[in-house]
Amino acid sequence: MSKVSIIVPVYNGEKSIPRCLDSVLAQDHKDIEVIVIDDGSKDGSFQVISEYAKKDKRIIPIHKENSGVSATRNVGLSMATGDYIQFIDVDDWLPFDSTKLLVRSMEEEDADMVIADFYRVIDDKISKKGSIRKGGVLTLAEYADKMLLSPADFYYGVIWNKLYRKKIIDDHHLIMDENISFSEDAIFNLQYLLHVDKIFVLKSPVYYYVKSEGSLVAKNLNIQSTVKMKTGVIRYYDSFYKQILDKDDYEARKPIIYGFLVAVSTDAFALPIVEETKKLGEENGSSILFDDGMTFELRFDRLSEVMFEQLLKAIADQNELDGNDIGILYFLYKRKGPASIEEIASACRISPASCALALTKLVAAGHLKLVNLDIFSDKAMEYEYVAGLLDDQFDKAEEDYRALCYDGLSLEELKQYASVKEKVFANLRKTLVR
Repeated sequence: MSKVSIIVPVYNGEKSIPRCLDSVLAQDHKDIEVIVIDDGSKDGSFQVISEYAKKDKRIIPIHKENSGVSATRNVGLSMATGDYIQFIDVDDWLPFDSTKLLVRSMEEEDADMVIADFYRVIDDKISKKGSIRKGGVLTLAEYADKMLLSPADFYYGVIWNKLYRKKIIDDHHLIMDENISFSEDAIFNLQYLLHVDKIFVLKSPVYYYVKSEGSLVAKNLNIQSTVKMKTGVIRYYDSFYKQILDKDDYEARKPIIYGFLVAVSTDAFALPIVEETKKLGEENGSSILFDDGMTFELRFDRLSEVMFEQLLKAIADQNELDGNDIGILYFLYKRKGPASIEEIASACRISPASCALALTKLVAAGHLKLVNLDIFSDKAMEYEYVAGLLDDQFDKAEEDYRALCYDGLSLEELKQYASVKEKVFANLRKTLVR
């Protein structure tokens, strides 16, 4: 896959830099350059950045006089050499597969922009956010109509849940507007979208966005102050729709377009009353807990299991499936034949009742088919995987898993490891499989 330039503006971020950069350097898409720009911080930010740069040559440390986040991002854009641009703020962090999923979506769908779900983090609460319900390809007109429904959402306005083509940015001389301090991200997006034909909606969360003190979200803004700030932005928003719509369509939508002035974000919070809110660390469906007396082998097996669960979760997110669904589908995909409810429930470690519910849903969705439907037969009713769109996704998850596990191992080491694994498996099989 192609090279990605990840731009990280920093101002007084000494405490949060390690979490941010650790998450970037841990990406399983390795072909990245990380342009970290210290915007005249008054703390030890640049020293921390410099130490990271010594350890990993992919980090490009820059120090400059303070000039604001837009000017800082523009420095990053001017230095970027990647095919794609990804942004991250220093208070935030990335899931390990963020860059890979964005790039894979861009390249497989030949999209001009990818927009993805994200996690909203407030204290120890987290909530998955995404303003477009179904993933897939959208035309610019389709995307613009969806944006009208919730124009103030972070999802549409920010730059950190998107992947951009560097060529589009360069060809049209796109930069952040350094003269404004509100919705500069949204203005950049509107200008970029004018040169886009195809947008891919990725349903996997690719970002952890942390509420920070002093941000606009943290303030108690009323309607009057919101309108006042948005007045400077509305001309960009209005101009965008004028350029992509014909005159009649624009006039028909004009009242909705100007609703931007009083619109409020629907994806700003992560609270107990908000749907899908969880405790931070529980969002992947697996809690990596180890007993102090656990052996290395058990720790290794648990980490391996959790890693593959997260790769499967990305597939589930993109196909509107839950954890039970994707586990069942993967089991039957690998089985290459039918299985009963009891066999599936046992293999997937879920209750027969939960299994039966999931199977009913998966049959209705066309992912599975029923076999042995003869009510007079003594043979139990069984379920079988239906070959489809998930085949390639499962194969890629296995490839990603192997790449993560075997990173840095030589061919000879891989052969030795495979041989030892086969012997261990044979020992277990002799005892457990009858």
